[in-house]
Amino acid sequence: MKHAAVCLMFAATLAIHLSLLAGESRPLPTDAPARIELRDQFEAAHKLTFPTTNVTLLTIADRNGAAQVDAWIAALKQRYGGRVAIHGLADVGGVPGFVQGRVRKGFQETRKHPVMLDWSGRVCAQLGYQRDVANILVLDRNGVIQARFTGAATSAAVALVSAALDKVLAAPSQ
Repeated sequence: MKHAAVCLMFAATLAIHLSLLAGESRPLPTDAPARIELRDQFEAAHKLTFPTTNVTLLTIADRNGAAQVDAWIAALKQRYGGRVAIHGLADVGGVPGFVQGRVRKGFQETRKHPVMLDWSGRVCAQLGYQRDVANILVLDRNGVIQARFTGAATSAAVALVSAALDKVLAAPSQ
């Protein structure tokens, strides 16, 4: 019985690591935008343009993946603070026009930090976004996606994202 539990735990750990590695190995989009211009829930305009002086961590989520984002931000913001620019992007492309005001208000009530709202879904699609889970992208100073992770912020996943951020931070600026 004890041996079976150990085998099951090993299999689960292996499955998590393989899924994270599979997320990293997905092809990077070649048409990723060099500039992202969207408004947040407070109607403030946001522009992400590259090259930039900071490494960028971009979180992308839809309604189903949004619950996973907070844990990622809490784990990574504490460690990287001002060394990494952290931006949030919400895929709200399926929201009908007559409901958008209500959705925006919901974001205002639940999110005090700015979250860019992609009402068309085009920016999220260009970034190779995966639905129903949090998407974590590590972009270098030139806006090139260096690593991609999806899903919940487990300790193993946070360690992998941290390693990717450390690698990009250590790379010389060009």
